[in-house]
Amino acid sequence: MDIRILKPEDVSQSYVNWMEDQEIIKYSDNQYREFSLDKQIAYVEKCYLSKNIDLYGIFINSKHIGNILLNDLLSNHKRAEITYLIGNKNYWGKGIGYKAVSEVINKAKNNYDLNKIYAGVAKNNLASRRILEKNNFKLEGTRKKHLFYNNSFFDQLDFGLLL
Repeated sequence: MDIRILKPEDVSQSYVNWMEDQEIIKYSDNQYREFSLDKQIAYVEKCYLSKNIDLYGIFINSKHIGNILLNDLLSNHKRAEITYLIGNKNYWGKGIGYKAVSEVINKAKNNYDLNKIYAGVAKNNLASRRILEKNNFKLEGTRKKHLFYNNSFFDQLDFGLLL
């Protein structure tokens, strides 16, 4: 597995297809967005040029299978939000999400002036919760009926990791 900053030339139609797959974006705000190859290339370019966001691609044998984003890197509070997605379902349940998040945590400790990384996940998103817990994130709170996905409300679990 290789984790590196995603570049516009890494964007493919399969990446766009992940964002249109309801199973993949079941617990994601991406279900409220429209996607196209041009829009994804522009988004990745915006992230690539930003000093406040680092968008990493997850690659297996040079094949792009997912993303991890660190957002708000310039926060005065020295914290950043982490979000992640394994878009290629062939790699679900294989520990890739755990390993990728672990690697980005190490990058955060070594390359950024951060005190904390945090994430919010839908309570029913068991895979994402396991990834955070295995990476030593601690549950810091619950926001009741905070998320609205697929015509249902979900509690949001807020996790944090002090670096």
